[in-house]
Amino acid sequence: MSLTDEEREQGEAQSRMLRLHTSPGHLIRRSHQMHTALWTEEFDGEVTGPQYALLSVLTAGSMDQRSAGQSASLDKSTAADVVARLERHGWLARQRDTRDRRRYLLSLTTPARSALRHITPRVAEVQRRFLEPLSPDGSAWFAAALARVAYRGEPPALPEDADASFALPPAKAPGHLLRRSEQLQGVYWTEHVGSLLTSPQYALLTAVAWNDDIDQSTAGELASLDKSSTTDVIARLVRRGLVTARPDPHDRRRKLIDLTAEAREVVERVAVAAELVQRDLLAPLAADEVTRFVSLLEVVAYRRPLLRAEHPLLN
Repeated sequence: MSLTDEEREQGEAQSRMLRLHTSPGHLIRRSHQMHTALWTEEFDGEVTGPQYALLSVLTAGSMDQRSAGQSASLDKSTAADVVARLERHGWLARQRDTRDRRRYLLSLTTPARSALRHITPRVAEVQRRFLEPLSPDGSAWFAAALARVAYRGEPPALPEDADASFALPPAKAPGHLLRRSEQLQGVYWTEHVGSLLTSPQYALLTAVAWNDDIDQSTAGELASLDKSSTTDVIARLVRRGLVTARPDPHDRRRKLIDLTAEAREVVERVAVAAELVQRDLLAPLAADEVTRFVSLLEVVAYRRPLLRAEHPLLN
């Protein structure tokens, strides 16, 4: 049976869309979610990743709040919130800089230093569990490559007296590197795609485009969105006329999602820009390193340890 012109055009447009399970930006976001789940399981609100990152950078000595936030890869608003919480917890001391009254200097308190000696081994265990699907050589290579992606080249050098058993430096922590890489992906997305579609919207539209008769919940899972985010993204796309939702004839509790003709045009327009985002994100890696990095990223993102035996690049 021959294809109609419309079917042929849809097939060509679909072939230009990113496949989420091999898209670096999506895999980094999903990997970060996996890491966050492991972190939450271990700490359950006791300390967050951003809080630990800030504590870690301050082990080298007092630092002004702006510089500390930048070293921990926190934006100004997030840094202010993290500092306030840690100060209330008694783990941070904050005082005005005598040389510049507009600045605040941050330093660790004695309770914070004591807590770090107990927290850091648990942080290291989270990192170990996160990289567990990879071989030892593969995990070491992956962490080093991820650091180059996160810092757009070589990560900052560690102080000579840095003690990783006391505080794991952010540049050596996969969770921090994933968060920083995800931030970069957002910067590149804004640069190349702009406001036409957000990255989560594109991921969901792509998930629907690659799967016929897909329900809302499954589309959200494929796009690595939680239930609340999925509902919000679909509602926005419905209002824009990019998707339609209809009851599943076999299960009236489910809604099936379809792309509109306008959505297919928008996704096709974004496809080239989305590829540029992936290119820029992996620019610090050599061409022959990209394949290995993406393969390893897919393993940690989807927790597929069995792939090691199937793919030599994963070792």
